[in-house]
Amino acid sequence: MIRSLTKSLVGHVSAPLLLLVFLSLCAYGKTGGAQDVIRSATDWRTLQTRWFDVHYPLDAEAWTRDLAPRLDAVRDSVAALVGYAPPGRTTILVDDPYNVANGKAVPLLGRPVIHLWVTPPGPTDVIANHRGWALKLVAHEFGHIAHLTRPARRSQWFWHLAPAQVSPLSLGTPRWATEGYATWIEGRITGSGRPHGSARPSLLRELALEGRLPTYAAMSGGGGYKGGSLAYLAGSAFWEWLEAIRGDTSMALVFRRQTARTRRSFDEAFRGVYGDSPAIMYGRFAADLAAKAFAVDTAVRRAGLVRGTRLTRFAGAVGGPAASRDGRLIALAVPATRGAPRVIVTKPDTQSLTEREREQLARASSRDPLDVPSLRAYPRLAEPTATLRSRGGRTFGNPRFIDSAGTRVLVESWGVQRDGSQRPDLAVWNTTTSKVHFVTNGAGIQDADPSPDGTRAAAIRCVGGVCDLVLVSLTVGSVTILAHGSPTTVFSHPRWSADGARLVTSVQRSDGLWRLALVQLTTGTLSLVTPADDVNRHSASFDARGEHLLYVSEAGGISNLESMRLSDTSRVARTRVLGSVAEPAPLPDGSVMYLEEHAGGMDLHRLRPSDGPLPDTTAMDASRLAPAMPRKRVVGVTLPVAAVPASVVYRIGPRQTRALAQASAARDGAIQMLSVSSADPANRLTMLATVMGGTRAAWRGGTASAVWYGSRPNVRAEALWLEQRATAQRGSDQLSAADVRVAGGSAAADLPIAGSASAQRIYGSVFVGAAQTGGASVLGRSLLTVQYHGTRVIGWRATAGGSVRVATGRLGDSSFTRASGSAFVNSTLGRVDVRMHRASTSSPRFEQFSAGGFAPPLTDDASMGQRIAIPSLPVGVAGGTALYELRLSRTTPYIGGSLYAHSVGSGWQPDRHSAVLGIERGFAADYLGLVGLPRVRVIGGVARIVRGPLRDRGSAYFSVGWRP
Repeated sequence: MIRSLTKSLVGHVSAPLLLLVFLSLCAYGKTGGAQDVIRSATDWRTLQTRWFDVHYPLDAEAWTRDLAPRLDAVRDSVAALVGYAPPGRTTILVDDPYNVANGKAVPLLGRPVIHLWVTPPGPTDVIANHRGWALKLVAHEFGHIAHLTRPARRSQWFWHLAPAQVSPLSLGTPRWATEGYATWIEGRITGSGRPHGSARPSLLRELALEGRLPTYAAMSGGGGYKGGSLAYLAGSAFWEWLEAIRGDTSMALVFRRQTARTRRSFDEAFRGVYGDSPAIMYGRFAADLAAKAFAVDTAVRRAGLVRGTRLTRFAGAVGGPAASRDGRLIALAVPATRGAPRVIVTKPDTQSLTEREREQLARASSRDPLDVPSLRAYPRLAEPTATLRSRGGRTFGNPRFIDSAGTRVLVESWGVQRDGSQRPDLAVWNTTTSKVHFVTNGAGIQDADPSPDGTRAAAIRCVGGVCDLVLVSLTVGSVTILAHGSPTTVFSHPRWSADGARLVTSVQRSDGLWRLALVQLTTGTLSLVTPADDVNRHSASFDARGEHLLYVSEAGGISNLESMRLSDTSRVARTRVLGSVAEPAPLPDGSVMYLEEHAGGMDLHRLRPSDGPLPDTTAMDASRLAPAMPRKRVVGVTLPVAAVPASVVYRIGPRQTRALAQASAARDGAIQMLSVSSADPANRLTMLATVMGGTRAAWRGGTASAVWYGSRPNVRAEALWLEQRATAQRGSDQLSAADVRVAGGSAAADLPIAGSASAQRIYGSVFVGAAQTGGASVLGRSLLTVQYHGTRVIGWRATAGGSVRVATGRLGDSSFTRASGSAFVNSTLGRVDVRMHRASTSSPRFEQFSAGGFAPPLTDDASMGQRIAIPSLPVGVAGGTALYELRLSRTTPYIGGSLYAHSVGSGWQPDRHSAVLGIERGFAADYLGLVGLPRVRVIGGVARIVRGPLRDRGSAYFSVGWRP
């Protein structure tokens, strides 16, 4: 889905109170450390238009240059519609991190940012309806920018303390209003989009018919089947309903009132335009929508529902079905109530009561003859004969049978690449042995269908926003292009004829409509076989004889099955449903398996030859029933094309310089830090200079560091001067803390290697400088450190891993060696960490391990690797040449954080350990160069020390740290 980070990344402030506000908003926008990947190490380019600075990787150049000439026209058109646009330039970052269609807007005043993901949506996606993916995407996202950067006309003096400011609209507008408004804008600018497609009315209609329309509050939330899409779908429909009451400028009036000199909430601003609260008006809209949905229901039922036989009902999205060649087996990708989604192979038939269930009923009846057995409302499929679950960090989908026996199934699997991006690949699942063999690796192959002889597959390869029709060898994984795609020509859903001589595929061109085309394998010629009307037709397959095509048609405004006789291209409807159909799969006996959407997921149906064809006798005025039926596509805004200069090499990119605040507070004192950062949108080079001061026991001094992410491995450099007077902290007489000073510089190389089943990090650094412990003399210091860290997926939502760090060096005339090792297991039940630290017995005190407090605020933590951070415990709570740690934690939603127990000491015996019990919450974001910021780490918690020198003392800690 397209989403806007309207409540995140907004307050990079120089005052602690405002910084806390910013971090709270960050946590709202991206929780749990999840974040988008930016492929910083690829070859980047930059081009400029009148209003935009566009940065993109070289593999997305065709897509970007197709969009760029119309960018300024989109900006001007949106500004005219919204009544405002930011007066300055907007940064656009184009990338393809996950091979999915998406985008977001960050509405910072003065320098707003848009992130566009180039891969186009397929015909069954809720965002599939458009007249060009790039135009729809930028219209939606710049709609957010024009809406949410409208500044307040009242004084907001505190925002002037922040280098990045936001409008009250970003902070006070509910999600349904921002996403619904941007969706309304995409429809008005392009004349298509979600307001004019069949996906929006299908879901809203089914929700209304089943009495499951979301409440006003739930419209901005998520969860459940397509729950996250309701802000876009129901929100845009609600705005259209309000537009019909007060006109298409009424939304802008709400936002003008919201930013007025008189402070108003969104509800107050809304009420002043529409006369009542948004919740009350939404109730009236929902009633009107329900009435229209029942009007559609009446018309369709009067004509006669034709669905075939329902085989089962699924809660959630389903992929497939696919039928084996003899029709005795089908394969589906189904949701799971627990664990990962799975692929199943089963019979295309329902299952009656099992022998065990009959025995249970008999026992229940004998115990209580008056008991009434439960009614099974929906049939269920036969028990699966084979099941493929998530393995190695990968999930599987889009199953297709390869061999006639139905024992080899071609599946699609999404894998993580070394740079953290994700690409779909093909794999072969042997249902007999349960083994999975991967055919491709990082090739971006999806939507595949194996040939009748099982040697190759027709598929779609999407790279840089261009989707080609290709053939993939199932033996060696080689890829051959059958038909080239472009930013305005997209292929989807190829399927073979039974004789292997032809393919049918869905193709979308500049008008945005999906049509069907036949591809002759011998000549490579491609010919359209569906008419040039204003109807989407897609997801086609040949019938068993190769005489007809069975496909999805959106004629009449509701997606139904349609068949076409290839000899004369005559077409007939095969179903008449209330939801929408998807993925027809012909069977050898002439019947068809297909999916129909309902309010909570999908039903699987089997349509027999005797169930059709059908005349079109629905006879309803669809145009008067929106949003229960789709709006007719109209001519969009005329977008003039402007010349765009040649692109230039990105190199280190445009720089944004920010003043940032950092702060930490714990038992060892409080630190206040002021930093100046320089970052670029593609996150290639980040620099940070920091000065720090605070209480006597806290870290103080300064650092200057830079990290180059434009290569693999990353390269880091840092200069530092730090001191900590740990003997000044509370209770220091009971601790083994020592005052320390250190100065010098470090250089490091860092190679992160992402993967689906495992991730690794190889790190090496060199430090040269000087150090001092207590009142001892200042001694020269040199240090060489190498580190390896690895994690591996061991089950659904379960990982395990460990790390080893070895350091050797000299302090004055003394040499030393240190080693640290750790291991962890993380699952839904909790996380267990075990860590061991050993140093040579001759190590000087400065180089011995010391646990407690925050880590030194360094980019290269290996420079002070002997300091073991435990912020809930004081500095020096344990120390020496050997330390051992054990940490148990469990995330709980009830307190919004993790419960944990942490123990550290010089041996494994409990009486030699200090221990703490606490509650902690953290937040991290690594890819903030998009908005000109370095990485941020936030952690906070409260704890009680239960063992050790400061037993029964309370502890609270909080830290905000920026790192390049």
